[in-house]
Amino acid sequence: MPPGGGGGGMPPGGGGPRGMGGPPGMGGPPGMGPPGMGGGNRPSLRKAVEVFENRDYRFLWASSLFSFTGMQMQQVARGVLAWELTESFGALGLMMFSFGLPMLLFSLFGGAFADRVNKRDLSLVTQIGIGGLALITAILIVTEVMTIEILFVLGLIQGTLFAVGMPARQPLMALVVGPQQIMSAMAMSNAAMNGTRLVGPAFAGLLIVWSGVEAAYFANAALYVLSVIGLAVVPRVHGRPMPGQRSGMIGEISEGIRYVLRDRTLRFLMAMAFISAIFAMPYMALLPGFVERDLELDASNVGLLMSATGIGALVGSLLIAMFAEHSRKPLLQFGSGQLGALGLVLLGVMSAAWGLGGALVAIVFLGFALTAFQTLNMTMVMAASKQEYYGRVMSIMMLTFSTMPMMSAPLGAIADRTGASALFIAQGIAVAAMIALVSIGNWRYVVSPEASPVVDEERPAVSAG
Repeated sequence: MPPGGGGGGMPPGGGGPRGMGGPPGMGGPPGMGPPGMGGGNRPSLRKAVEVFENRDYRFLWASSLFSFTGMQMQQVARGVLAWELTESFGALGLMMFSFGLPMLLFSLFGGAFADRVNKRDLSLVTQIGIGGLALITAILIVTEVMTIEILFVLGLIQGTLFAVGMPARQPLMALVVGPQQIMSAMAMSNAAMNGTRLVGPAFAGLLIVWSGVEAAYFANAALYVLSVIGLAVVPRVHGRPMPGQRSGMIGEISEGIRYVLRDRTLRFLMAMAFISAIFAMPYMALLPGFVERDLELDASNVGLLMSATGIGALVGSLLIAMFAEHSRKPLLQFGSGQLGALGLVLLGVMSAAWGLGGALVAIVFLGFALTAFQTLNMTMVMAASKQEYYGRVMSIMMLTFSTMPMMSAPLGAIADRTGASALFIAQGIAVAAMIALVSIGNWRYVVSPEASPVVDEERPAVSAG
């Protein structure tokens, strides 16, 4: 592969986005590229929602809306259930660990598998499995059989299903809409996900207060039924096959890793994703204990805090959808990451000073900033990737997600000693420092006036190590 990896050795500003199949010469001055591929156009939500004119995308979006709502409900229900069984921050982290471990172990295999098979069928099978697990969990709670050990095992199974299925989900949307609308499709998908962060946790909290944790799990299973129906009506979409002859699962995984490591843009974006997952996002796993121990409130307020996060997240994702054609996405990512770091510090400081009110204000701001950061990161990763590598690139993104629950266990143990508020402040400082450090090493790309890859022409791209 030439220097710069997937960029094909093009000079900065030349050629079209990689893997998008567009005509040559789509680079050039800002504002001259196709919609969603950069340029200096004004922010416009109207252009972003034009993606809903695609019938198959509408069904995929609705399916994701139901499944994301179920995920948000289950996150609250799992945390409350683990706390009721143990009353330990460490146990909360352990539950996240059970979900993250199989994602860490199997995501790369899931990505290679997603590039081999039909992505819609793979998504369909895993959605059915996740909904079935929610139903089993509800039955175990009702029959009073549930233990923390069983909850841990169920987390392992669910994490495995996510590891296999999720690398196919976002690429499926990209295949349905095509290269012209990929940015808008990803942004509106994230808007749906973050909108459910507003509704799902609040709904779960109410169900838990009214009817117990099992009610939240029964509702979760019903939502996955709706998700499966929406996905089933979408026809099978065939993407571009893997180039050359297949070299076995391990060989294909290695090829996908080399593809990312050789590409300067993807390396940078993956590093930013890992920073968010390792140092920022684990705060959500600590919220049940934070509410009951630091704020000294009952468990129903966990849903309130997570819904407040959803308010900020929804605003952040819609704002980024408006900037789908903006030419300064890397710089916007840098700024939103630093705001996310500030949000973590504010959550620790304001909750200590003003209790629940201070925590609500800070967590709305935090949800806005981190969502803007993650949405920008995801859309830039998809736009910078070749279609035949979609599944494997997404599987590496899944590894970033797996580090979040993996980090929740040690951070939970620290919070047992220091309290969650002090830990949030330390997390914010770490996020700000790491984003600054990684960005300084890639400052040319961060401040580039075009949202196209910047190829390092001075030296060959670096591979593993």
